[in-house]
Order: sequence, then C-alpha cells, then structure tokens
Amino acid sequence: MDATERRATLRVERGLSSLTYRADPGSVGEAPVAEVVAASEGVSLVSAPGEPSGVLGAPGRVLVISADRAGTIEVVLRAVGSAGAPAATLELTRMGTQAEPEPAPRLRPDLTEGGVEFLLRAHVSLRGDLAAPRGHWICGPDAPGRIEGLEMRGVGGDLPIEYQVAVAGRGAGWSNWTPAGAYAGTRGKALPLIGLRARLTQAAAPGLALRADGAFLGSSLVTRRGREIELLGPTPLDPLVGVRLDFARAAEPTALPAAMPPVRQPSRLRIFRRPQPEREAA
Repeated sequence: MDATERRATLRVERGLSSLTYRADPGSVGEAPVAEVVAASEGVSLVSAPGEPSGVLGAPGRVLVISADRAGTIEVVLRAVGSAGAPAATLELTRMGTQAEPEPAPRLRPDLTEGGVEFLLRAHVSLRGDLAAPRGHWICGPDAPGRIEGLEMRGVGGDLPIEYQVAVAGRGAGWSNWTPAGAYAGTRGKALPLIGLRARLTQAAAPGLALRADGAFLGSSLVTRRGREIELLGPTPLDPLVGVRLDFARAAEPTALPAAMPPVRQPSRLRIFRRPQPEREAA
C-alpha cells in the first residue's frame, strides 16, 4: 500500500446512513481526500449535487448511503500534495425516521499544570481511524472495538510522551519505544493490540504523571497512574477494545511515620533464693 494512502472497511446497516468528513483539530497541512472505492451488492451512494460520486473532498462534506441489505463499503484516504500519511475522522451514522435527542456535550477535563493538549488516534478493526482528545475514550466500554494501532500527537506543543504496543499473533512482543507523533501497531492485518505502555520523557514537568484506562474484551477495566504505565489484560489473548489517556498530578510522597523508640521487653530473669535454716535458740 502507498504510504500516502489509508484504507478502511466500514459496515453499513440496511437503510439510510450518512458518512461525514469531520474536521480534525490536530491535523497539519492540507486535508486528505476521502473516497468510497468499493461497495457491496445492494449498497448505493448519493453525493451532493456537483460532487464526484463517492468523493468527500474536504472536511464538512457528507455522503448519503442507501443499503437494501447490510453490507460494507471500502474507503480510501489520499494525502494531498507532499503531506505524509493521511489522517482524518470519518463518521458513519445511521439515519432513522425519528429524530433522536442530541447527546450532551462532553467537557474536556481540566489540563493538569505542566501538561499539553494532545490527540489520541487509533486504527480500529472495521471502523478505520478514530481520534479523541485527551481524557476521552476511543472505543471503550460503551462502544468496544479491536484497536490495531495507536498514535499520540501534541496540539500546540511538543508532547513529552513515548509509548510501546504489544500486538497479538505468532511472535508477538513489545514494539520499540515510539516517539509522539509516530504510529505504533498494524493496519489491515486483523492483529489487535494486547498491551500498551506509555511513559513521560525527561522533558515532562516533575509534578506530572499519566492516568490511563484500558478496556479489554471480556474483562473489567484496567486503570494505571504514574510516570510510566502499562495496560495489560488478564491473559495474553485479550484484545484492547478501548483506551483513555490523560495527564494527572504526580502522587505526593507518603510521609514515613516518626521512628518509635524500641519497646523494652520485660526481663525474664528470675532470682530464686534458697531459704536460710532457722538458727537454734541459744
């Protein structure tokens, strides 16, 4: 596959759906072009008037998908100009006949002193590339998905984080430490991540720590906090299906209790005196 292209296969339910190209606040340079290059039988595309069929040329564009039966579409992201590996957020939403209430906006947690804003990107099986700001879930308990790779990228500043991933499959092991802004993992190989390590670099503020939550298929959530964290499921076969990462304040060192004087043990020495014979009366 060309390094300037990314592909994803998305599942489409029967009925009408919309594919929306969302603006990515962490992207740099010209936005890539998204195009649906293949659709299963019974799935048709409706583009906006004047737009090429199946093409989303810029953020904000919407494509309507009509499906007589459940199927799939294949989407390709193509970088424009000299841009590197393309990244974008595509949202596939099923269009119902009854309007649903809009969810309450999610507020980003306050940024810990010394931290920087960053985006967490993940390549998810059957969903493509997803992104979330710090403190928010990618996939997770409410929408689990097999995560195949991760990228952490600072917004408005250098991100003092590096990370490792462990990929499932034969010969699986931990990757090399990856700097912020680089991708770790695989794409399109059906090899989910089974572990994640992240640590702060020497450039991070002394009072800073990481807080990470991981959701593994079939198990409870795993939460870790510290300058270096590791997320692993109960067994090496449990795929990572959700991750959330944010900065936190480093834990204050626990004061040691004041030294207590040693407890004096009672003496076990006993003195026995031999009774003196009574003196005879004179």
